[in-house]
Amino acid sequence: LKCTGFATWDTIVIAYSMQAGIQKHYHENPGRRHPGKQATAYLPNNTEGRNLVKRLKFAFLHGLTFTVGTSMTTGSANQCTWSSIHHKTSPNQGVHGFPDPNYFANCNGELDSANVPAANLLDDNGQILLATTTTTPHYSR
Repeated sequence: LKCTGFATWDTIVIAYSMQAGIQKHYHENPGRRHPGKQATAYLPNNTEGRNLVKRLKFAFLHGLTFTVGTSMTTGSANQCTWSSIHHKTSPNQGVHGFPDPNYFANCNGELDSANVPAANLLDDNGQILLATTTTTPHYSR
């Protein structure tokens, strides 16, 4: 499986599985049930893709990837839907597939707007890297 336009790279496949649940106070219909959602996204396994997947993991872990509301695709209410961070849900042609020369810049811009840390500040699991402190040896006379 290759993302169109990235023939020399393998593909990172992101499988999301959201369980059904009860809407929270900040959703459209608090207390009302919503169905779960299965979604798959694709990235080329190159430096840009690996950096982006770190940021997408952080976004997911912090509740920024999905929300509950009215589906823009079906018009159905009380659905688990994508939030404001775009994903490529096809590895090739189409509106939601590759190639898309602006995808990495656009998606990183959306992540920046959501205050997601830069990839160099995250580990491979999307967790913030802890700063290491160095101590200066103390010498006594």
